[in-house]
Amino acid sequence: MSGRSTFSETAYKRVATEVKEDGGSATSKGEQRHKEGKGLHELVDPKGYGVIRRSYGPFEAKGKRFTLVRGVAMLIEMELDTTGSMGGNVDLAFHSLPKTYNLLARGPLAPLSRYDVQMITAIFGDVTDNYILCRSQAEMDEQIAEQMRLMVPEKQGGDGTEDPHYGLFGAAYLTHTQLQRYELKHYHFMATDADSRKKFSVSNLKRVFGEEVLDKVRENGHDINEKQLPELKQVVNDLLTRAHAFMLQIGTNSSVTNFWKEIYGNDRVIILEDTKYLPEVQAAIIGLTEGTLDLQNLEAFLVNEAKLSSSVASTIVRAVSKIPIGAQAALENFSKLPVAGDMFADKNDLWPIGSDVADASEEIDKGATDTRKAKKNESNIWL
Repeated sequence: MSGRSTFSETAYKRVATEVKEDGGSATSKGEQRHKEGKGLHELVDPKGYGVIRRSYGPFEAKGKRFTLVRGVAMLIEMELDTTGSMGGNVDLAFHSLPKTYNLLARGPLAPLSRYDVQMITAIFGDVTDNYILCRSQAEMDEQIAEQMRLMVPEKQGGDGTEDPHYGLFGAAYLTHTQLQRYELKHYHFMATDADSRKKFSVSNLKRVFGEEVLDKVRENGHDINEKQLPELKQVVNDLLTRAHAFMLQIGTNSSVTNFWKEIYGNDRVIILEDTKYLPEVQAAIIGLTEGTLDLQNLEAFLVNEAKLSSSVASTIVRAVSKIPIGAQAALENFSKLPVAGDMFADKNDLWPIGSDVADASEEIDKGATDTRKAKKNESNIWL
């Protein structure tokens, strides 16, 4: 993660210009590395940078005190199918990134405006591909786009059972967020048109995340034995303890719908005709979950802020109408969360100076301790 910067359209346009000059494919840089036999860049290799993806908001030293620069970090992870007909999803995500970010973080009704919005992009293929999974770091500036450029979507295979479950494993057990300390949740979306295998192999977990994958899982607070690996349903259940997770099904295949409803539950499977409106769907889901939007004003938000037609907006409203509305807002610390500019006596404190929140659990969790060790050589604006 880099400095104090946030995502800007000016910086994004510089990256987009480079993409255009390279031939127009958002992933040309990663594909060229693969052709040269260099493999995945460490930034998007799931085993790179310590394996665990960490999302924290920056602090700035003010004498002996620390100021929260932009608010508590809010992580959004999008895991995209890039097999077969889904092969163009990275390009779609790349070109829609400004709209996605603005809808979530910058507009007048942006549901995440009080947070430091950070994003992870993940893409999955099949176990028969060179790369089962690519997974970026948690970023908040143009590095979101830069790291998309390093991915290698192999675009192989037809419709059928695929392997998104390794990405879900990483999301559930190899992610640590600042929000966890406040017992609030981040967001995870997966978009696919197919079902998944339910079982994991130790060999593929090591292939994706490295030989020490289960050590890293334990370091992050989860006890998993390689002789008793969880199956997909348990992985998603564990993910749901830390994230508002949703499966975005592309297409209307009923067997795919039934499969994912068994895994996620009826209220977390959203059926879409195609991937065209993923930014708007994400914004709708997050706004409803955060409580900044409701089913009465959602269509107006999609028309006025997202610039959709009334017919498209109403279709999205129907698609998301059964999700757990207000689920984040109902959590205990939602209204107590520190905001940008709050002053802390120590950058590891949970609550700012002068807060009237009674903190009965000031003890820092293991994940935060590990993060301090990992960050010890970085600038003092970071946790």
